[in-house]
Amino acid sequence: MSKKIIAIRSDGRLANQMFQLMLAFELKQLVPEAQIMGFSLPEWGLASQPLKPRTIQGNALLLPRHRFDFHQAAKALAEGLVNSIVIEGWGMRLEYFGSPSRYQQLFQTNTDFQPLSDKQLLINIRGEDILTGWHPSYYPLAYPFYEQIIDSTGLEPVFMGQIGPDNYSLALKKRFRGARFLRQGSAISDFQTIRHSKHVVLGISSFSWLASWLSETAINIHLPVAGLFDPRSGETDMLPVTDSRYHFYAVDFPDMQQRQSLDLETWANSADSNRLLAVDEINRMHQLTPGE
Repeated sequence: MSKKIIAIRSDGRLANQMFQLMLAFELKQLVPEAQIMGFSLPEWGLASQPLKPRTIQGNALLLPRHRFDFHQAAKALAEGLVNSIVIEGWGMRLEYFGSPSRYQQLFQTNTDFQPLSDKQLLINIRGEDILTGWHPSYYPLAYPFYEQIIDSTGLEPVFMGQIGPDNYSLALKKRFRGARFLRQGSAISDFQTIRHSKHVVLGISSFSWLASWLSETAINIHLPVAGLFDPRSGETDMLPVTDSRYHFYAVDFPDMQQRQSLDLETWANSADSNRLLAVDEINRMHQLTPGE
């Protein structure tokens, strides 16, 4: 009998690779005899045998991007119809995973982080490459979105993340000049800062999503339903509607054509289409998902 392999072709930064490993662990729950190979997450003290050029031989089933028939793939491996599953994507769909508690012990570290008080609101900023608007699933969020949550919660805002010398970040600091801005630490340190905060506002980012989802501390998680987080794309599904920690918001999120004529700083200061979404509205979004 040939060896059954769940191979990870690591792609992306910390959170993306964590998603790949979680997906591999879920597949192994269904095919216990399979061996997971190809991951290295030294931040969590986790590693496997590396993938070598001749490791994947014979029939292999590729899992690309986010959406695939997860259970059919596991069945094919269990029944020997394929001898390898190769995870090339990230599978950011809640239907593939169990509750956060399944992975909280897997991802443990003693890395220092920056603790916040119960009266502080951690706002994670996704910046860097997405400021150019090149990716349809990513775009910075407008400042009034943050102001609405600050005003409604009465909490002290604390900003952290990819805040640099760019115009968006400089205007953000000007708009919230009285707020606290944390220095950017290592990826694992920032991940743990989010994970240990009680009140969190997510950027459109798998990093902030996963850190807050895995949290055993978070009480309120404010999630903008746009881009990567919008189930109407037909690709991802990252809206935990049954998790009482979450508050969902409709936000202004320009499409690719609109971005061509936008001045980012002007838009970020003026866009104000922010609204809390009810669960039934989220459910209707799922019904509008292409192919369902």
